[in-house]
Amino acid sequence: MQIKEVLKWAHEQLILTSDSARLDVELLLSHVIERPVTFLLAHDEHNICSMDWWKYKRMINKRKKGMPVAYLIGHKEFYMLDFIVNRSVLVPRPDTEILVDCVISYLKTQNSKLKIQSKSKIHPSKFTHQNSPILLDIGTGSACIPISVLKNVEGIKAVAIDVSRGALRVARKNIKKHKLKSRIQLLKSDLLEDVPVELFEGREVIVTANLPYIPTDYQISEELKYEPQISLFGGGDGMELYKKIVQQLADIKPRAIFFELFEDQIAILKTKLPDYKLKYVENMSGKARCLCMERI
Repeated sequence: MQIKEVLKWAHEQLILTSDSARLDVELLLSHVIERPVTFLLAHDEHNICSMDWWKYKRMINKRKKGMPVAYLIGHKEFYMLDFIVNRSVLVPRPDTEILVDCVISYLKTQNSKLKIQSKSKIHPSKFTHQNSPILLDIGTGSACIPISVLKNVEGIKAVAIDVSRGALRVARKNIKKHKLKSRIQLLKSDLLEDVPVELFEGREVIVTANLPYIPTDYQISEELKYEPQISLFGGGDGMELYKKIVQQLADIKPRAIFFELFEDQIAILKTKLPDYKLKYVENMSGKARCLCMERI
C-alpha cells in the first residue's frame, strides 16, 4: 500500500478517538518505517512492505484504545529535547514546560545572588564540596525537568529522586543521552526519606516537583489510564504528597520552590509554608498552575 493510502486509513480509524489524529498517524508511521515525517509528505506514493503494514495496524489499534503515542514509539519531545519514555514514567507534557520556563527564568534573573558559575564540570561524588546552587527535583520520572533546566543554565547541578526503580532506569538513560552524568545525581527515595541533608549544606537549593496532585475520585481520560497511577493520584484532596514534602523541606530550607498543582490547591499549600512568600503563579491548561514561592 502507498503511504497516502495507509495514512488515510489510519486517520479514519483515529478521527473519533484522538484530538491529534493527523499528527498521531504520521508519527507512528514515521516510527515504523524509520523515516522522518517529511519523507511521508514528500513521498506519499511510496509503498510500504507487508511487515511494516502489519506493525502499523497493531500500533493504530493500540492508539485507538487510548495508549499514548509516546509509549508506542518510546520517546517524547519536551522543551525541544527528545526523551526516552515507557510506562514506568508519565509522558512529559506541555504544561510542565511552563514550570521549566519559570525555573530557568528565575535562575537567570538570580544569577549573581545564587553565584552561578559559567561552567560546571563537577563529578557527582563531589556534590557536597561545591558552593554552586543545586536543583532538587522530587519525583523526577523521566528526568525531563532537571535535564531541560541544566541544558539551558550552566553552572548548576541537580539531585533527582524517585521512589520507582523503573522510573530511575528511564531517568538514567535520559541523563546519559543528554550527557549530564557529571551534573545530575540520581537517588532512590520515597520523597526525601532517604536523601542525606548533608548534600545541601551550605548550598542554595531550588526545589522542583511535579508530584501526584489529582484527587482520588477525579475522573481521568482513557489515555491517562495507561500511565503510572502512582504518579497521578495524590489522595482525597490530591495534596497528600505535597503536604508531606513541605514538612520534609524544613531541614533543607530551599531558596525557592516550584510546584505543579491545581489552582484551588494553592491556598492549602500556602498555609503550610509560613517562611515563604508567594512569588508568582503561572497559568497552565485548565486549572493546572505552576506555583513559585521564595524564602523570606
